Amino acid sequence: MLNCLVIDDEKKSIKILKWELEKFNKHVEIKNTFTEPLKAIEYLHQNKVDFVFLDIEMPQMDGFEFLTHFEDRDFEVVFVTAYDDYAIKAIKAKAFDYLLKPINFDELKDLIHKMMTNIEQNKIKNLIDDKIQVNVDHHIELINKSNVLYCQGDGNYCHIFLKNGKSYMISKKLKYMESQLNGESFMRIHNSFIVNLNEVVQINKKETMLKLSNGKSIPVSRQKKDMVFDKF
Repeated sequence: MLNCLVIDDEKKSIKILKWELEKFNKHVEIKNTFTEPLKAIEYLHQNKVDFVFLDIEMPQMDGFEFLTHFEDRDFEVVFVTAYDDYAIKAIKAKAFDYLLKPINFDELKDLIHKMMTNIEQNKIKNLIDDKIQVNVDHHIELINKSNVLYCQGDGNYCHIFLKNGKSYMISKKLKYMESQLNGESFMRIHNSFIVNLNEVVQINKKETMLKLSNGKSIPVSRQKKDMVFDKF
């Protein structure tokens, strides 16, 4: 199901687009509609949607200015406008697509199909991105990143310790695992250690150690201690 928002300063345009989208109610859910861009901005900062159908020419601000209020945009944009001279600007704004008013049903149908395909592809990509590949005994293990407790470097090798008690040794330096475990949950706290910050249960600033959920205490380097302890 695609969660969508419709933003247009004309109520009639919203009504028409909403009516057309409701023909695809098995795939599309309209979470809300707005005639005032500022109220839509406030809504989007507090709620998650997949797609925003956005008018370009509006009195408070145009559609392009609207998008400047989102540094890390987590929704796709479909511009909906009565004018066909914004296509290049829409591409530069990284719009998902561009619809001309009055809405053509066949074009909208193709767009919905494209939107559904995009969502499915992103789901697959996210599943892949959430796993790391580990070569073990001539086969490849796929490990969920969230299951990694900590990693310990040992020269040209790296030990990976999981929450379920399993561990693996791979012929990669710790820097490799640092690149694989990118994100806020993991941090290299020492030349030899990367830890899952979600698994820290105790902080010892005096001895500069972090205790993990399995009881293991990991040292924090002098150079990293301020940055590490600021995380908690």
